Amino acid sequence: MKAINLKTEYMYEPMGIDILKPRFFWNCEGGVKQSAYQIIAEKNGIEIWDSNKVSSSQMMHIRYEGQALSSSDRITWKVKLWDEKDVESEWFLSFFEIGLLRKEYWSARWIAGNYTPKKNTRYPVDCFKKEFHTKKNVSKARMYMSACGLYEAKLNGYKVGDTCFTPGCTDYRVRIQYQTYDITQLLKEQNILEIQLADSWY
Repeated sequence: MKAINLKTEYMYEPMGIDILKPRFFWNCEGGVKQSAYQIIAEKNGIEIWDSNKVSSSQMMHIRYEGQALSSSDRITWKVKLWDEKDVESEWFLSFFEIGLLRKEYWSARWIAGNYTPKKNTRYPVDCFKKEFHTKKNVSKARMYMSACGLYEAKLNGYKVGDTCFTPGCTDYRVRIQYQTYDITQLLKEQNILEIQLADSWY
C-alpha cells in the first residue's frame, strides 16, 4: 500500500502558511483498505512529533499535535500505512513551511511610482529594478512579497514563482495577501531583481 497525494491544509508542500496546527491529507494506492497509519514530523532533522501507530482508516484532517511552531519553520513530515492484512508500507515524505507570523518581521516599506494615483484612473505598468550582491554562500533564501494590484517578479532573468494574478483580489482595506517564494537556487553573487506592478483590481 502506498500513500499518494500528500497534502498539508489541502496544498502540496505549501510555503508561508499561518496555521500552527495544520492538517495532513493523503490518498491510498494499492491494497484494499488502510487499517492504520503513523506520522512523524521533523524540524532540522530533529523529531518534533510522532503520532505512533494509529488504528484508523482516516486519511483526511489529521491534525499536527507536535511542538509549537514559529515563523519560517520548515517541517518535513512522513507517513506510513498498514493495509487490511496489517502489512506495513515504506515511508512517504512531504513538507510545509510557516510564514511570517509577527508584525515586527515585516520591515519592508511599500514602493510605488513617482506619481500620486487618482481614484478610478488606470495607469500603465510600473517597473522597478534593484541590484544587490551576496557576500556569503546562501543556504536558504525566501522572498515574501505582496502588492496592491498585481505583480510579477524576476530574479536574474528568471520569473519568481509559477502563479499568475498574484497576490489575488481581496478587500484591500481589510486584508492584503502575500506569497512566499524559495529563491535559493536563483541567487548569484551579483543579482538583479525586477518587479512589474499593475493596478488591476486595486
